[in-house]
Order: sequence, then C-alpha cells, then structure tokens
Amino acid sequence: MANQKYHKEMNLNEWASMFKAIYFPTQNYSRSKLDIFTHLVKVFGGGSKYLFRTSDPDGSRDFLAKIFGWYCALATRLNIDIEAAFWEKYPRVCPRCIQSMCACKPPLAPVVPSTLALLAQQNSHLKPVTLREWQAMFFNIYRGPSGAANVPPSRDRIAQIFTRMAEELGEVAETLLLDDAIDKDVALLVRNEMADLGAWIFALANNLQYVDPAASGITLADVCWNLYGGSCHRCQKIPCVCAPGNFGLELASLGAMGPSHWDERTGLANSDALQVHIKSMDEQFKKDVVQLSVIMLDLDDFGAINKKHNHFVGDAVLRTVADRMRQQLVEKEFAFRRGGEEFVIVISAGMEEAQILAEKVRRAIAADPIKVVTATEGEITLEVTASFGVANTLNSGCKPSSLEEIADAKMAEAKKAGKNCIRPSLSTDAAQRLIGHETFFK
Repeated sequence: MANQKYHKEMNLNEWASMFKAIYFPTQNYSRSKLDIFTHLVKVFGGGSKYLFRTSDPDGSRDFLAKIFGWYCALATRLNIDIEAAFWEKYPRVCPRCIQSMCACKPPLAPVVPSTLALLAQQNSHLKPVTLREWQAMFFNIYRGPSGAANVPPSRDRIAQIFTRMAEELGEVAETLLLDDAIDKDVALLVRNEMADLGAWIFALANNLQYVDPAASGITLADVCWNLYGGSCHRCQKIPCVCAPGNFGLELASLGAMGPSHWDERTGLANSDALQVHIKSMDEQFKKDVVQLSVIMLDLDDFGAINKKHNHFVGDAVLRTVADRMRQQLVEKEFAFRRGGEEFVIVISAGMEEAQILAEKVRRAIAADPIKVVTATEGEITLEVTASFGVANTLNSGCKPSSLEEIADAKMAEAKKAGKNCIRPSLSTDAAQRLIGHETFFK
C-alpha cells in the first residue's frame, strides 16, 4: 500500500524523497554513484525499443517514469538538491539567450552563471513548486528540442530529444569521473550537467504524444504516479522488498532484501521472492522468448526426521541442504525455500542444463551424511536425500509462471519412482557430460 504522505502534486525534492524511501534501504544503499549511473544508462538504452522500434505507448510511459526514478536515485546518491540545481540553471529563462521563450540561434551564446544567479534571485517568486509546474515551465521556455521551433511535431522531434539525452548522459558521465582533489568545481559541474539532463527528461515528457497520441496533456507527474503511486511498482510496498533482477536476488540470498522476502532458517530467498521473480519473468516472456527452467526439490522422508528427533534437528538439516545447494549455483542461478522441506531453483537455461544442475545438487545433498549436535541426543548422523522435478518454458510450451506446477508434478513422479532421483531423467547426452568428471562439485 502506498504511503499516504506521498501524492501526485509533490515538489521535485519530495519526489526524490519518495524514490529514496522506496528503493534506497534495500536496493540502492550499497550502490555507488557509478553503479546507479550505469543502471540509468541501461534504462535509457532500453527506452529506444519502446520509443522507436515498437512505438509502444505503455512501454514509453513506463520508460519515462523509470528514467525519472533513476535520475532521482542518482541525484540522491550525489546529494544534489534537484530543485536548487534546476533553478540555478533555469530561472524561468533559457540560460543562453536569457529569454522566457528561447530564441537561440547558432552560434549559441555562452552560459553566464552570475547572470543566472541574479535572475534566480529576482524571479524567486515565480519558481515552480510541483513537478507539473516545472514541466510547464520547460514547455514555455522550449517549443522545440533545439531551443527553436525548427523541428516539426513528429517522431523526428522525439529522436532529436533522445539524441540530446544521450549527449547529456555522456556529459554527466564525464563529470562523475572527475577527481575532486584536482578539479575543485566538480560539485558545481555535476549539478549543472544533472540540471541539463533533467531538462531533457522534461522535454521528452512534453513530446510523448508523438509516440503515444493518448499522452497529450499527460504530465510526468501523471506517468510517474500511475507507475509508482507512492510505492514500488512491483511489490507495492515501501520500502521495496521485492527482488528485481540479479542484484536483488543476490541480496536476497544474503538476507539483505528485508524480512518479508528472506527465509530466516536457510538464508535463501523465500516463496514471496520467488513469486516476484517469476512474475518479472512473465513480463519479459510477453515481449521476448525467455528460456527459463524451474527445478523443484523436496527432501525425502523429512517428516520422519522431525518426528524422531525435533524441529531443532530439522532446522539444522534445512540449513545444511541450503548451503550445499548454494555451493552448486553460479551467477544467474537462484535458490528459494518454497516452504517446509521444499526448495526451488530458477535458472535462465535450457532443459538439459537444468537437469545437469539438478543432478549436481542431488549428489551434493546426498554425498555426505548430515551431522547435528544436540543437547539431548548428542551427535546425530542423518542420511538425507531429495527428489527433483524439472520444467522448462521451451519444453513445456508455457509461460514461466506455469513451470512451478509442472516441476511439482515431475517431483511427485520422482517420489513414486523411488525417491533420490530426477524427473524427467537425464538424457543420454546430459548423462555423458557428467561421466568422468571427478572434480564434480565446485
């Protein structure tokens, strides 16, 4: 549920504060300024698909909201007061021609900071407040993407704006790489370039209707609020507790995603995180072919362990199994505790690769007895095995969210087949790839 302190008519710094409250505690607290900038560039590059290749109105709106969100995240990491940076550079006039409606012509006049500072003071009573008002100010200053109305309203105008945004990203990158021990004006330069980049984000918002005819009259505030609405657009929580992509899932595996997506007993991501991840894969599946595999495993006769001993012993077994499983995973392979004695592994790979990984995990779990030292029984030695089911989008011909059910059914087949095995069984080729590998485990 969205926090009621946030609303669509906030000022710029309040928008930045909202994004900070949502994403900084769990997603961005450990990211450097270059990490966040890299993600900003990634989101920007991905926007070209929606703006030009597919002309997707919904995708274009989401792109605009996300680029603004990451822009705010970078400003937060750089400790930039966005409103102050904008007003220093754009005190309701074009910073080059000093006109309320840009009349620049080549060659462009240089920017004179002292003149802008005087205007910022004189025009302080005209300073915009809400995000909507800032966008209107930039609309009034710039009626064309180059400062003059020389590009007719069209997708060509969007292309020129997008090109200028790319240029500004390059200039922001240049300032971020400066050494403040050598260049004393680094902070001022960064603020200046961030203000320019933000101005082009507003320009894109003011011209979005040339991709999405229904966007006429819709503001950046509308677009951002429709996507975020005061909370994470995926998990609908503040702070965000979902696991978006590799970074989030890696944090989840370390217990850093927040309690609602982390399993205390095993240190793995939990069932809620699994559903978030699968949902994100479903969204990707709508746009591109996603080669995804789900491995379901259930510990054999685990109930007997709890019944014969106690839950302390059962929890120790779960932790050991989780550790052995985790040791077999590499980048982009994620393990979840689904609940009870059931675990799920999700990998972006084909059926054969998933079966091979399942076999590695099966052998790792069964390789050595699990020893648990208890206060009442002393040291207990337990032979633990697991049964596995594997499902793949290509082999099953279904979307990612259906794989869990299919893998669960295959796991039931493994139980009926005698336990401690995989279904479907490894193909001959897959089995051959495992033969002769004495250094089997990582």
